[in-house]
Amino acid sequence: MQRRDFLLRSAGLLSGAASGLLLPAWARAATIPIFPEYYTYTGFYPKIDPQLYRLHCGGLIEEPKSFTLAELYKRSALPEVHTFHCVTGWTVADVHWQGILLADFLSDLRPNDAARYVVFHSADGVYVDSLSMEQARAPGVMLATHISGQPLLRKGGYPLRLLVPQMYGYKSVKWVNRIELVAKRPEGTWERDGYPSNAYIKKGFSWSDLL
Repeated sequence: MQRRDFLLRSAGLLSGAASGLLLPAWARAATIPIFPEYYTYTGFYPKIDPQLYRLHCGGLIEEPKSFTLAELYKRSALPEVHTFHCVTGWTVADVHWQGILLADFLSDLRPNDAARYVVFHSADGVYVDSLSMEQARAPGVMLATHISGQPLLRKGGYPLRLLVPQMYGYKSVKWVNRIELVAKRPEGTWERDGYPSNAYIKKGFSWSDLL
């Protein structure tokens, strides 16, 4: 099935609600913005228990680590405003995100010299994508925990999603529960269907250009 069909099938099917960190006024926006689509490759939105959730990190790092949601929320103090671009052609302007700069997070993992790529796995058990170390350390790239001062919606990636503002949305993996640092880049889920691995935003580009 084409990506457009997944997007249309999944749009607006589920709503998410989650309690979480209360943020100061300067970090809050009035409401969570409405996204035209909430994609899901598998056809469902993972239901994740915040008490049981763990972000597991491994591969070419000093030692494997895991983080609870509370630990991630404690580190999530960076507010950023970025427009979100979907490869199908729609955008949502000036979205207020909060999370952990990926560059800082990777530094704390202490990658070894052989690490060239960062791989992100989704809790849906299927979706995977990656960034080069240089891309992962670019300004604004983060592990997002909040949107408009509130925890992510379930359909929006709760409790943790990647945000790559320089690239189309399919690179911003949702429901991230595992991160690996590797020497060789794996093929991403949508890249197997012909989508570029370096998905930098291009004016006028849409999914139809890849069919």
